[in-house]
Amino acid sequence: MTDARKIYLDACCFIDMVKTQIGKTLVKDREHDVWHLKRLLEAHRDKEIEIYTSTLTIAECSHGGAGDISATVKSEFTRLLMSGQYVRLVQLTPFIAVDARDLRWVHGIALRGADAIHVASALAMKCEELLSSDGRLARLSHVDAALVRLGLHVRNGRNTQCLPEKYRQLKLDEERKN
Repeated sequence: MTDARKIYLDACCFIDMVKTQIGKTLVKDREHDVWHLKRLLEAHRDKEIEIYTSTLTIAECSHGGAGDISATVKSEFTRLLMSGQYVRLVQLTPFIAVDARDLRWVHGIALRGADAIHVASALAMKCEELLSSDGRLARLSHVDAALVRLGLHVRNGRNTQCLPEKYRQLKLDEERKN
């Protein structure tokens, strides 16, 4: 897996995946993002790509929308984030914290705390994409050129360039739903 493409998912990606798993409806574009995110997790499980997220994501994934902390929600977050099958966790070290701060001090990339940690974690793991499925994407768009210079593209799930072609195919049961 040394030459595998590396992708970073922020917490919103996992929250949206859990929301769809428990039957909550998302806006159509975010549903398309979730479809691609699930395929990325399959590709990671199959060792075709590497998916990363910060341990901070565990704390951020605290409910399934509208305060839902049911046993199902807790189980889904634990399965996705802690099983080791779908994502590699990036520890928040002092070095990553310094890198997060230096996004502003050195590179002129002004981000809020959690966003800076996610970006610094993605850069530390040499990810080529940081995927997000909500307003974070819009907040990062003002620093997109600076992040690209650092080798990181911020995208939503449906626009990933890292999903292997064979995972882009609809499965038979999904064709009937569309």
